[in-house]
Amino acid sequence: MKKPRFLFNHFEVINGICTKTNLITSLRAYYESCESAKASGYNIFDSTPTTFVIARASEEREIYQFMKRFKQIGSGGSKNERVPHKHCTENMWVVKPAALNQGRGIQVFRQLNEITQFIFEKNQRESFWVV
Repeated sequence: MKKPRFLFNHFEVINGICTKTNLITSLRAYYESCESAKASGYNIFDSTPTTFVIARASEEREIYQFMKRFKQIGSGGSKNERVPHKHCTENMWVVKPAALNQGRGIQVFRQLNEITQFIFEKNQRESFWVV
């Protein structure tokens, strides 16, 4: 008798890595708590693109960090990433609504005021954004 085979396109129980918002949050928590990473000065942006999860009702800390990083990269780069060549010289950012998939709602911006205006517009329904 043949054993049945199953094909899964997602795993319901591991929500911590299934969505972009949860993946970046989980990785950030790992690198901030990992003693060997801290001792070597390794951080999340050494292995992932510079990413922020911003909510319409977000903590000011996350928004402040994003704005600071945007300005650093726009003025010639950031020393916070070990691989600065992954940032383009035009400081382009992809803004993705966390609740949508298949490319829906994704926008690309070069200006900080355009990003903040887009995220905080009153007619936007999404509450979390991956930037």
